[in-house]
This record gives sequence, C-alpha cells and structure tokens, in this order.
Amino acid sequence: MVERYGRGRNGGIITMNKKINAGLKITGIGCGQCGTQIIAEIEKAVNLLDGDKSNLSFIGINTSTEDLSSVTLSHKIHINNSKGAACDRNKSTEALADGIDEILEELQSYIIEDSIIFIAFSCGGGTGSAIAPILSGILKEMGYTVGMIPVLPADTEPLKVRDNARLTFNEIEELKPGMGSIFILDNNASDKITVNKVFASLFTGILCINNKSQDGNMDLAEIEACLKCPSFSVITKTNAIKGTTANIIDILNKENNIFAKREDKTVTIMGISEAVSAKDSKIDIIQLRKEIGTAPTEFHGYLSESEENVIILSGLTMPYSRVDTMTESIEKEAVNVQNSMKALTEVRTAKSLDIFGQKAEPVATSPKTKGLSALEALKARRITK
Repeated sequence: MVERYGRGRNGGIITMNKKINAGLKITGIGCGQCGTQIIAEIEKAVNLLDGDKSNLSFIGINTSTEDLSSVTLSHKIHINNSKGAACDRNKSTEALADGIDEILEELQSYIIEDSIIFIAFSCGGGTGSAIAPILSGILKEMGYTVGMIPVLPADTEPLKVRDNARLTFNEIEELKPGMGSIFILDNNASDKITVNKVFASLFTGILCINNKSQDGNMDLAEIEACLKCPSFSVITKTNAIKGTTANIIDILNKENNIFAKREDKTVTIMGISEAVSAKDSKIDIIQLRKEIGTAPTEFHGYLSESEENVIILSGLTMPYSRVDTMTESIEKEAVNVQNSMKALTEVRTAKSLDIFGQKAEPVATSPKTKGLSALEALKARRITK
C-alpha cells in the first residue's frame, strides 16, 4: 500500500493510504476542453492510487485536435472534419451528427460494461455544452446509467458563454428524470484549474470508499445508489481529525464551495463513509440533519481504509436561483447583442454630397452593377465608362 501526503481542502496535512474499490465500475467521458480536463484530472489522481483499476475507463471527446493534444487521457476521440467550435453550439452539433455512428462505435469500445457513466463538460463552451447532453440522451436510451458533471461559467465570463450555459441547463433539466447524479460545479468558486483539481480529489474519494467495520459498512450497492440518484449531488471530504459535524457543515456552506449553491435543504440520499469507528465518530447525525436536511435514505460506514471521511448528498433540488440570476444578467445585456449583430449586418453609406465631383456609390449596389459579383461589378464599371 502506498502512503502519500496531501493538503486538505481547509489546510492541514492528510496522510493517505488510498486504494481503489475494485468493485466500483466507472466510465468518465470528457466533452470539450473543460470536460476533458476534468476527466484527465480524475485519471491522473486515480493513477496515484493502489488497487485494481480495470473497472475504470477515461475518455476525451472534442472537436479541437489542439485541445485534445493538451490533455493526457487513455482514450481520445476527435470528431472528424472539425477544427473546434468557437463557442458555436450548432457547429458542434452538426459535426457530431455527421460522425455519430463512428463515434458511438469507438466510444462503446472504451465503456466499461455495467459501469456508471459520468459525462463532464462546460455548460458555456461550444463543444461540450452541445454534444454532452446529446450523448447523454443517446447513451441513456441505449440502457446505460449516465450521470453528469456540468460546469457553470463565472459571472465574469463573456455573454455568449453565459447564454450557452442557460440553454444547456434547460437541456439538462429535460434529461434529468432517469439520469444518474449531476455534480454541478461553479466557476464562481475559484479559477477553473482549481475547481477541476478539487473535484477530481473529491470524486476519487468516492472511488476509495472501502469500509471494514462491524459497526456498519457503506457497501458497493449503497455507493452506487448515491451515484445513480437523479438530480443535483455534492461531495465533501475531510481527514479523520477534521471530521466534525461543524467542519462538515462549514465546508458545505462555504461561498467558495466548488459546487453550485444549494437551493434548499432537500436531500434524497445521504451517504457517509468515516475513517474512524462508530465509537470514535465526531459526527452528530442529528445536528447534521438539522443543518443540511433530513434524507429519507441514509447510508453510514466506518473504518474506511482510505482514512478519509467522505460525505455524498444526492437528489438535491437543482440550483435554479443560480441559473435565474445568470439569466437575468443575460437579459440586461441583451441590447449589447442586438447592437453587435446590427454592427455585423447593417450597411450604411455616407450622405450623398457632390463636393469634389465624387458621390458615395457602392460598387456592389450601383444600379448598373446590381446582381453581379464584386469582380464582375468592377469590370462593368470599366466597360460602361
């Protein structure tokens, strides 16, 4: 077993004896630049762990060869005849449609049988925001269990990015029934690289849940139940020393939590894996329920070999207020879009004044040259003079 040291989410050094739960089958698919970076971070973290990793697979799909080449992943799929999307969701959708048969064939060759698939993507980009919801729907129809890891853009990102996110969130909402967990990340929390790394650390915490206690274990079926529960989900983890009720509540309620802010105290499933025994537990479950909500279903395991406390809250209310606030900001800036489009399409000529014997007469719209190409119009002027 490998012993490593790392810094905890709230500071402090954590000693980690971490081993993959070999029974947990997960396929991670990253779509677009953001999504492939998240899945690459997870694979990177997994590669540092001990144990059998044959039930894990990590894949990146993108329209941009440059973006794909910038990440290290076991499997990469480039959507043929595409050079990136430049924030244009329609362009990515068309590219996916053109190559969907080949893409699905290759994708299925990498998917672990009977695994839970998690598709990571930016809600605001041109590639991930377009193809991730489509692929999620297709894979769901094919009988796979599919969860999502969408990332909301920061308030400071361009209007086009935020509007893409608005449209993408609507598509996620339509897909939500029958989906797996949706871990919604928020770039308002920190810079993008930090958000990706923190989530990779939290997600691998789930992969390393291995309880060995007579007090109770969070078994494979219970871990899977947390990951298969539809709607919004969040994860937090601490070391054994910081695994107090107050600290867990503080992490979940922090403004810079990497997940979108919770809407209310609705919780469908709460899964808790502790590093210590029930006797040594520092978690007051009654107080925890009071502060974060009471779940109809709770799973609780002790003496995790990972020496970490991992808490999963699944089946939360989607972060509608966060999206509503984003939509309101888009509506306020809509006039800028209208002016931009007008600047691209409006054609105006200077007021016609014959001061120096020359009038403003655009070649392309002159009565003599109307309907001709620019080259033909120019030649027509030469001939008619």
